[in-house]
Amino acid sequence: MDVLTITTLYPNELEPRHGIFIKNRLNALDELENFNRKVIAPVPHCPPLRKVFKKYQKYEALPEYENQEGIDVYHPKFITFPGGYFIDNATSMAKAAEEIIEQIYDTDNSFDFVDGQFLYPDGVAASIVAKAHKKPLILTARGSDVNYWMYDKKAREKILDAIDYAEKVICVSRALKEALLSYGVEEKKLVVIYNGVDPECFNTKAPINPLREEYYLTVGNLVPLKGHHITLNTFFEMPKQRLIIVGNGEQRSDLKKQAKDLGIQGRVQMIKHLDQKKLAEFYAGATATILMSSMEGMPNVVLESLAVGTPVVATNVGGIPEVINEHNGLLLKERDEYNLLNALEKVKETNWNREEIAKTVKEFRWHNVAKKQFAIYQEAIS
Repeated sequence: MDVLTITTLYPNELEPRHGIFIKNRLNALDELENFNRKVIAPVPHCPPLRKVFKKYQKYEALPEYENQEGIDVYHPKFITFPGGYFIDNATSMAKAAEEIIEQIYDTDNSFDFVDGQFLYPDGVAASIVAKAHKKPLILTARGSDVNYWMYDKKAREKILDAIDYAEKVICVSRALKEALLSYGVEEKKLVVIYNGVDPECFNTKAPINPLREEYYLTVGNLVPLKGHHITLNTFFEMPKQRLIIVGNGEQRSDLKKQAKDLGIQGRVQMIKHLDQKKLAEFYAGATATILMSSMEGMPNVVLESLAVGTPVVATNVGGIPEVINEHNGLLLKERDEYNLLNALEKVKETNWNREEIAKTVKEFRWHNVAKKQFAIYQEAIS
């Protein structure tokens, strides 16, 4: 089985955690027999604005090819423009991918099907490539591709067209499946396969991060939908309590300024990146992990924290309530400072059992995910 994955959500040497959940899922498939893959992970290229916007500047230095643990990963540049104006990103991505395909494959028989991770624009681009090569298509819905882009009429039409062509759409939560059903997608097209964790890394034996003070942890991209600004406001009301934020993104400078303006910068530590083993240590040492997202699919942050035995306080969105229960954390009634503050006080008063928390996600393992996904792939090419 030879698979061609097309997605912008994939780690690279500049952003080692970008789309790490997709890489981890596919890495688990690599352990199975008769599974081979290549990855085309296009990066944005905007010549008129590349000297103005840092996000375009950094990709100029990214090599077009990487070998990641034996996997060929290609980064062709696709022409784009901020806001999606003038240029259709999906079509542009597909064009960039085709140029790479011509270089790395001799014939159309060199790959069995196209795997599109994230429905828009990635999945739509994958559908364009699959149609051009008359290959089956498997798509994966992950979160904002459904929770955000399906509200955009033009994007929705393209997504539904891609789904119509696809053999299957893998949803990482029941909530995403239900959302797609509400848009008229046939149920037989949809299958739920949750994300997973690496049990060798995220387990209750993970060493506890040796910090002297107690702390709370939040992990995620520094973007508005993750709600880090709400968490900072809450810690203003929590004297002497320490917060560690792991992640990077467009809000980094704004969040640092917010912490300074609130007078809590001495109690807030921001870390751009941690490798998986070190991240497990930070989970293990935390009083609780906080996730204040406005939308989610099935966040690995939640699964990783629980697998280590650390309770989670999170918003009641997406697939989160499919995992969080009274035995492993708290769901907020509303996404605001008041509810977060009350929940954190309750968390600290509760006598949590790390082993019992970890048991609630014992089935969420990447090798279990891989077996289910491989079966879907086999069905598509049979």
